[in-house]
Amino acid sequence: MTKVAKSGPPARKATKKAVKVPTKDTAPEVSVDDSAAQVRLRRAQEIINGFDLPPRTRLFVVEYTKDMNGTQAATRAGYSAKTANEQSARLLANVSVKQAVDAVMNDRIEQGIFDGDMVISRWVEISQANPNCLTQYRRVNCRYCWGEGHRYQFTPAEMEDAKQALFDTNAKRVLDELPELEWDDKGGLGFVGNRDPHPECPECWGEGVGRPFFTDTRKLGRESLPLYAGVKQTKDGLEIQMHNQTDALDKLARHFGLYKDKLADAVEKSYTREALEERFAGAMLRAQERQRQVDEERGTAANG
Repeated sequence: MTKVAKSGPPARKATKKAVKVPTKDTAPEVSVDDSAAQVRLRRAQEIINGFDLPPRTRLFVVEYTKDMNGTQAATRAGYSAKTANEQSARLLANVSVKQAVDAVMNDRIEQGIFDGDMVISRWVEISQANPNCLTQYRRVNCRYCWGEGHRYQFTPAEMEDAKQALFDTNAKRVLDELPELEWDDKGGLGFVGNRDPHPECPECWGEGVGRPFFTDTRKLGRESLPLYAGVKQTKDGLEIQMHNQTDALDKLARHFGLYKDKLADAVEKSYTREALEERFAGAMLRAQERQRQVDEERGTAANG
């Protein structure tokens, strides 16, 4: 039987493809913080699965225990961004949800999962937070800024009350046989309390009026949430409490050794071998010079 040779390039011998094993220098580094985050996430999921909650509610609790931001947690759990704030308030008011959150946070404290990386991260967040996103002092328009002719401007409810008051006054004046008073619109309707001042207002000279403002703490974002420490009721009203940013920076500086004790540094440098030899040589030269002066003085005295 004759074999017919097939045209075309000769078949290649099969070879094993070399697998590149990462070396110590090329292997990707594993973030300690990421590992700690994964541990926290797994433990949170295990604890939350023990509660009789709907799947999306369980996901909300998992997300909420990451940063304690209800609105953001609701969004990450799949709720609409438009209703995330309302959904988070509703969920956090649920007794079972509260118990699940408390269980996760208590477990972290007991297990010591709040490690050094988390503490440092928290200090960084506090030191970099923007207090102006939490509380502000605003300059807003006065009552005369945007009224017609810079006259007093009403809100709808205020105008209705003013007209009712005028009606009652005129009713009494009619009984007393006095002429009725005419209604004056003054600056008209349309006052908005948070509007900017009118730059040419003759009443406030464009400066407006000062007013403190506190952000709704349910809607705090990452730029201000780490700074928020709660609300305190005082005799003068509510007080927004904040973590001390200077204290957080001080702790970070001490942790990373940014403070340098000048005295300790000078002492450390003065006791190096080179420094000691230099000081010894200098002392010997001074001693020799002093001895020479003494010898000269003695020689002069003897000759005299």
